[in-house]
Amino acid sequence: MNVLIIGVVLCLLIWGLASGNGVIRGMARIVTGGLTLLSLAGMILLFVVGQKAHWTSDGPAMLFIMIGIVACGLFAFLFGNMTVSSSPPQDSPPPLSFSELMRPPSLKEKGRPPE
Repeated sequence: MNVLIIGVVLCLLIWGLASGNGVIRGMARIVTGGLTLLSLAGMILLFVVGQKAHWTSDGPAMLFIMIGIVACGLFAFLFGNMTVSSSPPQDSPPPLSFSELMRPPSLKEKGRPPE
């Protein structure tokens, strides 16, 4: 159930970042920026815990801390990219065909009057 909820939240964030509405896009950027900072704080906190324990442990706890550092770093990278590189959809000009690109310019296009 938790995976479903997380998936729906991520889909809503991606939809918000790609939305044409500036208010929705701004709110989605604020949320993803907050998630970036939370992931970065978690990574730093786990790193400090590992440093205090000198990266040794009797059980598997240190392994979970190391995996958590990598996971938090990955989430920070993912949400940071979602925050920074999102932009609204833009209309693109129609693509040129190869024949239009290879055609030599006419005299009219060069700005010279015909002789």
